[in-house]
Amino acid sequence: MRKYLLFLFANSLLFAQNQELFSNSWYISKMVINGQTIITPVMDLPPAASTFRTVGTSDIVYNSGYFNTCQMGITFIPNTNSFTKSSSACTLAEYDGSNAVAATDYDVKHMFFSTYPAAGSTFNYEIISNGSGNTLIVTNPTNGNQIYYNNSYLATKETKPVKNVFKTYPNPVKADLSVENIPKGLPVRIFDMQGKLVYETISNEEKLNIKTESLPKGQYILSVENHKPSSFIKE
Repeated sequence: MRKYLLFLFANSLLFAQNQELFSNSWYISKMVINGQTIITPVMDLPPAASTFRTVGTSDIVYNSGYFNTCQMGITFIPNTNSFTKSSSACTLAEYDGSNAVAATDYDVKHMFFSTYPAAGSTFNYEIISNGSGNTLIVTNPTNGNQIYYNNSYLATKETKPVKNVFKTYPNPVKADLSVENIPKGLPVRIFDMQGKLVYETISNEEKLNIKTESLPKGQYILSVENHKPSSFIKE
C-alpha cells in the first residue's frame, strides 16, 4: 500500500509539472527540418489532434498527428522540460485528397521526426504564448529539427485553401444539416476532431441535406473539395 501511495504521489507531481501538455489538444502548424521551415500544407481535413496522455497506470505516450499519427512512448526527465523516447510507431494510411503531393511529403517528414531517432533519444519541449493561445515546440537537440503545434486549429495565410465558400445550417444541428452553394460532382466529407471520416458523398446539386442523427454529439469538420472547410456542432 505504501509503494502504491508513493507511486500515486509521484504520478501526480509528474502530471502537475507537465499539466499544459496533458490538458490540451495540439494541432501541428509547421516543422523545421534540416534548417528549413515548412508550413503545414492544407488537406481536405484538419490535422489530427496531437496529445500527451497516460496509458494504464504509468506509461506515457506522445501522439503527434497530421494525416497519419505517430505514437511515441516517452519518459519525462525530472526537473527538466525534456523527455526520452522508449518506442515509436506510425499509422501508414495514404492521403489522396487535394494538395496530395505536398501533404504526403510533409507527412513523411513528420513521421521520420518520431521514428528515425533511436530509443533513448532525448527531446526538449517549450510552451509559449502566440497571442491567441499557446504554441508547443518539440525539439530534437541532436539535429535541431522541430515540430510546432498550436492548442487550437489555426489556418494561416500560407496554408489557406482556395476561397470558395459554402453555407451550412443550422449550427448546432440536431437532425438534417443543409449545405448550399456547392457545385455538382464534388466529394463532400465529414470528419470528427480526431480526423476520422464519418460521412462521405458526392454532391448532385447546389443544395445537399445530410442526416446527422447517427453522429455522436460533438464538433465536426465539413469538407467540400476545393473549398475552405467549415465546422459544425452536433447536439
